[in-house]
Amino acid sequence: MPSYAVTGTSRGLGLGFVKTLSADPRNTVFAIVRSVTSAGELQKFVEDSIHKNTHIIEADNNDIQGIKAWLTLFIGFTVSDGASLMAYERASLTIDAFPSEETLEEDLLHYFKTNTLGPIHTINAFVPLLRKGDLKKCIVISTTAGSPRVAAETSFAHFVGYGISKAGVNLATAKYAARFKDEGIIFLAVTPGMVKTMPGTEEEVNKVLEPIAQKLRARYPHFEGPITVEQSVNDVLALIDRVTISESGSFVHRDGRDGDSV
Repeated sequence: MPSYAVTGTSRGLGLGFVKTLSADPRNTVFAIVRSVTSAGELQKFVEDSIHKNTHIIEADNNDIQGIKAWLTLFIGFTVSDGASLMAYERASLTIDAFPSEETLEEDLLHYFKTNTLGPIHTINAFVPLLRKGDLKKCIVISTTAGSPRVAAETSFAHFVGYGISKAGVNLATAKYAARFKDEGIIFLAVTPGMVKTMPGTEEEVNKVLEPIAQKLRARYPHFEGPITVEQSVNDVLALIDRVTISESGSFVHRDGRDGDSV
């Protein structure tokens, strides 16, 4: 009976993983959130769940002591999504357009702590359990916004702190793969696609996503555009099932293609 620990589960992809994984009664799912009180949809799902195989854990992946306190609950592999909500008013800025150097530094440090350091703390805590588990797979949800090649090829200069922090976690994933290859533990950074996880109306979501999609299509005409949470989750889980140690350390799309392209 596999066990799954999923972070960032109050909404979006994290919640999508919880819903899909818990549909199999053989699975035990631990849904990790920073605040239970702000995870109303998750709470309702768990209460209404038929299989009763999902457990909500309140913890912050930047709280090292907190992570250690609930470690005894888990075994298997962790899907780590540190994205949460982007600060869109800052995401629209280029690296030289912040109102002050202090604001730029604040943006960079915020995203680094959430998207790079947070997953590192979580992975470090889970390594002993990964060693004991049968699956031995650690999946980090990343994004092509963290790809230097995509940024250069598309001339996309926005999402500064977010993109830099995701590039950092991509490299961290490769470092873990190098360290634990001999132990058979697989580490993979996966970009789940442009997923419709933003709150708001269809019009509000499209207002943010469509300009990005158009810019990507100018360089990559085949780019599919925004997709649903369900489609992304199913594709990522299928990838997890088939990934092997030879691919450990890679940054890939949900279909297994090189993540340094679109």
